[in-house]
Amino acid sequence: MSSYRIVTRIFIPGLAMLMSACLASPDYSYAKSRAHGGAKSRGGGTHLYVLLGLNNASPGLAELGARMARRGIPTTVANHSEWSGLAQQAIEQYKSGRLRSIEIVGHSLGGDAAVSMAAALGQAGVPVRLVVTLDPTGGSGVTWNVRRAVNVVPRNGEDHFSMIAARERDITSYVVGSR
Repeated sequence: MSSYRIVTRIFIPGLAMLMSACLASPDYSYAKSRAHGGAKSRGGGTHLYVLLGLNNASPGLAELGARMARRGIPTTVANHSEWSGLAQQAIEQYKSGRLRSIEIVGHSLGGDAAVSMAAALGQAGVPVRLVVTLDPTGGSGVTWNVRRAVNVVPRNGEDHFSMIAARERDITSYVVGSR
């Protein structure tokens, strides 16, 4: 195959797909911008971490995080791969007294990351009020420091992605009701 054909038939379409995927990725900065709502927030020292799945493909979960932020709950929406840095921040904030309570919601790989983040917080002696895993790819078992754990899996014709919208009311209830 000539280099012209390789470029026109493989490289350019592949590059176009990659660019469209990047451009189609939602902007989660609106939720991150309220990550530290301060003393005025109704959360009263509680912080919600929302961990998205592979390629942030967790339809509706970032929006749920934004709704929680609008309710006054300081919220950080992040990719699952960021859990370790978020855990370090949470540990520092907890130990300095700026954070009293931690809640973590994660979908798919974000669910696995939620369990890992809770375990890291436990190793530092930091309690976690709530961990909600949404169809995690690994186990959903949590460590001693987690007060309440909920594992949500697809049912009644739901799939790995549609379950977020189908269970949004339940997820909101877990987060808001754990106060």
